[in-house]
Amino acid sequence: MTTFFTPTRKRAALLTACLLTLLLLVSINTAQSAQAQTAADCPTDTFMDVASYNQTQNYAQPTLAVSCDGTTMHVSSNGITNFTFSATTPNALEVQNYNWAIPQTPVYSATTTDIPLLGAAGIVVNGLPIFGPNEAPTHGYGDPYLDEILDYCNGHTAQGGTYHFHARPDCLWTSIEGQVGLVIGYAFDGFPILAPYINTAEGVIEVQSSWARTADVTNAWEAHEYIPGLSILDECNGMLLDDGSYAYFATDTFPYFMGCYHGEVSGGGQGNAAGGAAGGAPTQPTGTQPQQDTQPRQGQGRSQPPADRPQRGGGIFGGFFGGGRP
Repeated sequence: MTTFFTPTRKRAALLTACLLTLLLLVSINTAQSAQAQTAADCPTDTFMDVASYNQTQNYAQPTLAVSCDGTTMHVSSNGITNFTFSATTPNALEVQNYNWAIPQTPVYSATTTDIPLLGAAGIVVNGLPIFGPNEAPTHGYGDPYLDEILDYCNGHTAQGGTYHFHARPDCLWTSIEGQVGLVIGYAFDGFPILAPYINTAEGVIEVQSSWARTADVTNAWEAHEYIPGLSILDECNGMLLDDGSYAYFATDTFPYFMGCYHGEVSGGGQGNAAGGAAGGAPTQPTGTQPQQDTQPRQGQGRSQPPADRPQRGGGIFGGFFGGGRP
């Protein structure tokens, strides 16, 4: 049977073809827009270009890769410093295999969560881990910054050669003074850790921790107490910003980075200052697991920056605007 296309049928077929083409174009445009939005929301520009570091020591070249899939920010690093390594512990610096998975869109929670007592609680923008403000139980959970067992960049190596920071790594920048919105790192709940400066009606001011040293004891958490209202920062060492987002601040004093998490985290129990085994970080990375500190606590004074240290501030950064104590 022969089918004849009448003018009416031809118009209907043409209309159907046009509609299908339009739907296909809309689908492609939607997919491209989603991909573009994901790329735009991925804060790759806040991380450092460690590949440009001129390695002059007998270590591997530092590596760092950052990508996002729409829900998670993936950060891979080999754990090698992008500054001159200065040993302050018996542990040699060794290559790691870090694969950090951090929420791309953090969710603020009114309920705070303890940071891990031992191990990583976040990362700096050069891909190296941030540990809490205390050492291991064998060292009485002491404050490594006050005990002066950190190097000139406020970090050191633990067993396994895992380099990590306990306080703000100022050596990574030529100067952080007055740099509002400078991203120092990210906590494992996804919120940024900023340089301690904010804009006010009176100009740029430096924010201070609301924790104060109130006891002369070794345990860093027992030696310090959170005092509500001491500053504008909360117990977690952060605050809600003018745009409604939340951020932590890398302050000069305890807890240096975070006192707790104010974002939603997943995972098991946390450690506590009373002792016992350390709880795992809520979003511990795959690959190399950071080791707890076991180096001697006797302070030798903070190491000084090497005279031939390469010029700092080679990283790319951008602004990020738009608790339980152990």
